[in-house]
This record gives sequence, structure tokens and C-alpha cells, in this order.
Amino acid sequence: MSKEIFTVDLHCHPNLKSFNSGYPKPIRNMWENIEHKAEGRFAKTVNGISQHVLKESQTNLYKLAEGNVRVFQVSLYPTERGFLHMRNIPKILIGKKGVNILQTVITGYEASSVVDMKKHYHYFHDLEKEYAYVHRQQGKSPDGKYEFVFVNNFSELEAALKKKNTLVGIMTIEGAHVLGTGAPDTDDLSLEELKQQLSVNILAIKGWAFPPLMINLAHHFWNHLSGHATSFKRPINGLVNQNKGKDRGITEAGWHVIRELLSRENGKRILIDTKHMSLAARKEYYSFVSNYNYVNPNDMIPIVTSHAGMNGFNTMDGSIKESDVVIKTRQHRFYRWSINVSNEEARIIHASGGLIGLMMDRGMLGGLATIKKIAALEDTAKQRKEYTRLFWDNAFQIVKAVGSKQGWDAIAIGTDFDGTITHMDPYESAAKMPLLQSDLTDYLEEHRYQEELWYGFTPHDLVRKIMQENAMRFYKRFFV
Repeated sequence: MSKEIFTVDLHCHPNLKSFNSGYPKPIRNMWENIEHKAEGRFAKTVNGISQHVLKESQTNLYKLAEGNVRVFQVSLYPTERGFLHMRNIPKILIGKKGVNILQTVITGYEASSVVDMKKHYHYFHDLEKEYAYVHRQQGKSPDGKYEFVFVNNFSELEAALKKKNTLVGIMTIEGAHVLGTGAPDTDDLSLEELKQQLSVNILAIKGWAFPPLMINLAHHFWNHLSGHATSFKRPINGLVNQNKGKDRGITEAGWHVIRELLSRENGKRILIDTKHMSLAARKEYYSFVSNYNYVNPNDMIPIVTSHAGMNGFNTMDGSIKESDVVIKTRQHRFYRWSINVSNEEARIIHASGGLIGLMMDRGMLGGLATIKKIAALEDTAKQRKEYTRLFWDNAFQIVKAVGSKQGWDAIAIGTDFDGTITHMDPYESAAKMPLLQSDLTDYLEEHRYQEELWYGFTPHDLVRKIMQENAMRFYKRFFV
């Protein structure tokens, strides 16, 4: 492994491509590098159109080892069917076979898995299968050099890190649809029937050998629990429809889920990851957590958004004054949509002892003109400097929002690698984390960039805090 400081990644998907590598059983493991298939003229066209989504594994376990990403939150994600059941016009234009090809080229999933998923909405069953799969992936690498383990608390994490060449996974889940909602038949259940089903499934995951540390309450589509934020730009928003439930608040069933997950009376507390929740839902959740923490200062609930960027707005209300459409974010330095974090939210997250994981999706860190200008640079060295500056701008925005040295305690990294992101070109996978660390340090040292916001820290100190220390301190306090 690299001699650089190890990285902690709050959000990645080293399991998705390999778990969906075949039906009825996966044929690949989490160590393998999986390249997306693009056979045939139409597949190659799709491959070209979606060129900014890397068409191979970004976080297979060997790449995590190569990049010295020793601790990472493995995000289970049974694919929402809203991704697979596309709008009528594209289905008519390219046909059923064309839709399947498009989906397999972009995701890297095997066609047999995609076809099977379209036949049912058994999200909780899918979740149990995915959990069982990743649980079985523990053990030695095929070459015997590394070992992959899951841990259940900070003490186990510390012990695992003392072992040379050990990669440590922490279980998480993206999207509470996995609890058995977000399907057509959910609409037919009474509230009491739905709450009973949710309680049974929450109790089941709390009974796992490795229950998740956190769950995103919302994801891309309506799940009967919480409204979601607009997340799709062109051309994806023309292919799938995420309008149902978008921008709504938290439902009564959603509050039931929140209380059951956070409770310690039915097992370990499972934290809520606020990424993808609508701003209306986030406001409601922030108020709930603030009140709880005021009354229970010795049992604080931290607010976490595991993979995000800053939107540059001072307030939450400012974030939604304009609709989340392309023009809103075209010319600004930051990505302005309300899915990202405002200054007001950064202060709320910091006050709770929580974390903001800055992601490696360039499309979530910068406005459209900014990203277009950086991506067009042919000089790789200049491009790396511009991407690192953009990353620092997002980090400095958090510090400015908090308004003190303690702002640096709230920043971590949540790459969202293998989550079908538009990565920053020079840092396409977990293997490039040492290069990113080096570039981030060098940029501050060379340009003394916004030095007044360093608050006495050295560039190396700041990189260490973001890449490792803040997350480890968070785990020591809340991963119990």
C-alpha cells in the first residue's frame, strides 16, 4: 500500500458492479476489475455519449488497496426501478432492447441482472441478497496479499487497522426504499400496515451481524417516506421521471422510520444520511435533531450528508428561491441546486457533530460553465490544479459558513465512486487518492490559497483532516 496517509471514504459502491454481474447469482467478486460491455453500434454510441462516466470499476478492492483507502463505507443499493422503467418516448425511439443496452453500458451490470430487476419490486429481498453477498466477500484477496473485513464499532475498526494490508468496510445503505416501500403495491397499504412492515424490516437489519451505520432516507425516486431533491440533469432527466414526490417533506411513515432507526430500544442506532432528501424534508429533520440534541446533550444525533458539494447559498430558503433547472447553475462557481449544502446547513451539520463528505463528482462540485472550462484543458497539470482548486473552494465554503477554526472538523470525503458519477478526469478511481492528496497539498503550498482560512493549520494538516482524521474522530464518538 501507499506510504501516504490512508483515506477514509464515507460513501462508495465497491459492491454494485460485482453483485449485479449475473443472474440468478453474481459471477464476479469485489476484487475484480469489471469493464462495461459496449458491443455493437448502438452500445458504442451510448458509450460515447456517456463518456464522462467511467466504464470500469472505480472501487474494486484492489483499487482501494492501491489508493490506500483503508476504511470505506460500503453502500448497499438495490436499484430503484425508476431507473429501469424509462419514459415512453425514449422507449418508443430505441425499443426494449435498446433500453437494456443503454442501461447495461452505463451501469456496468450484466443484461441478465437488469432484465430480472425489471420483473419485480422486491426491494427488501434484493437488500438481503446484496447484504449476504458482501458479507461473503470478506477474507483474503485472490493473490493472498490483502484482506477485507467488516467491523461493527470503533474498537473493531482500530484493531483491524493494526493489521497490515487490511481493508476495512463499514456497512451502509443508500435509499430507505430498501425497507419495502417505493413500489406500486405500497400505495395500497394502509398506514398501519405500512408501519408494521417497516418495523419488521428495520428490526431485521438491526439484527444483521453488521447492521448499517447509516441509511439515506431518500434517493432518486419517491419512496413513500420522504421527498427527494432534483438530482438528474440532461440527458438523464429526459429518460427517467423523478417528479412523483419530489420536493415533498417527510411523511408520517417516514417519521416512523426515522424514530425506529434512531432508537436504541430495538437494537443499535442507525443514523440518517440526509443526502438526496428534499430541502423541505431536510428542514424538518434538522429541526427534529436540533430539538433532540438540546434535550439530550449526552446522546447527540449527528447529521451526516455523506457525499455532496456546496451550493453557495447563504440560507436554505435561498437554495429553493429558484427552481432546480440548468440556468440556475450554469454560470456560478458552485453547483447551485438544492441537493447541495447551503451555508446555513453547514452550520447546522457542524453543530450536531456531523460531517459533510465532499464527493468526487465534478458535476456536483462546480457550475456547468466552470466544469466545461476545466474539462476542456488539454494540459493535464493545469487541469489537476483547477480541479483541486474547485475541491478546495467547496471545503473553504464550509469553513467560511461555520466561521471558525472548528469548521475544518466538519469536512470529510465521500467519493460516490462506482455510483455512476461524472468523475474529475485526473482522479478517476480510488487508486488515485494519493495523487489527489498530493495535489491538494501542493496547491495550497504553491499558491497560499485563502491562507486566512487555514486558521494556523498547515496544508498537510488540512488534507489529513479531510481524508482521515475527521471521519476517524466521528467513528470514535458515534460508531459504537
